[in-house]
Amino acid sequence: EQNLNANQNIKVIELRNYLIKPGRRDEFINLFEENFTRSQNILGGYTLGQYRVKGADDNFFWIRGFKDMSARNKFLNDFYYGSPAWKQHKSAANSMLLNNDNVHLLKPLNLKDSSNDADFSFNTNWFGQEKGIAVVDFYTSNTKLEKLIEFVKKKYVAILNTSKIENTSFWTSETTPNDFTGLPVFQDKNLLVQITFYKNEFEYQTKMNDVASKMNDELKSEMADLVTIKNTLIIYPTEKFFSLH
Repeated sequence: EQNLNANQNIKVIELRNYLIKPGRRDEFINLFEENFTRSQNILGGYTLGQYRVKGADDNFFWIRGFKDMSARNKFLNDFYYGSPAWKQHKSAANSMLLNNDNVHLLKPLNLKDSSNDADFSFNTNWFGQEKGIAVVDFYTSNTKLEKLIEFVKKKYVAILNTSKIENTSFWTSETTPNDFTGLPVFQDKNLLVQITFYKNEFEYQTKMNDVASKMNDELKSEMADLVTIKNTLIIYPTEKFFSLH
């Protein structure tokens, strides 16, 4: 079966972190993967990864991508109002959900170019290429986001590269108004998100220690000034995710 996610250029993603009723996460994942991955891909809402969240036994984290915001609006209307898969299974899915509002709407940051070009898009092939873990870092930079982006582009990415952390991407909030109000999203204008793939947690810890050793006091101080709050999620791909794609 053709991979419906392959080689799509997207300009917007959702990071969706669901809280499931206690003890029902695996049941929810099975329902989701059997009924909602392919049915969404066909309509242009690309399921780019399904994960369990380390240290959060009732959380299911997944990533959905769209070609752009207008494609997102069309998809959401087509899927939630027209998809037979959603119509058939929505009651079962909703009965297991406690909260599905923890969603960040993001656009890719163009690291190679000094301009954050509105035409910049990101290839879906990048997601799911590693069978290891993903690490999602949320950097909240209170009023200093532009300086943080400049720091990342001019200094931090080079350090990541020398520590051989090459399988990484950076994202900022898509601030175009969310025109599908039935699904609320966070659009924090102070947010920078980094998504990185590693073979395992040992590789992640080893490489981050290496990064820390390469950051001198001046760089550490600069980053500490720019990053007000940092939160990190370590997420593990579901077993079926790779067989589905």
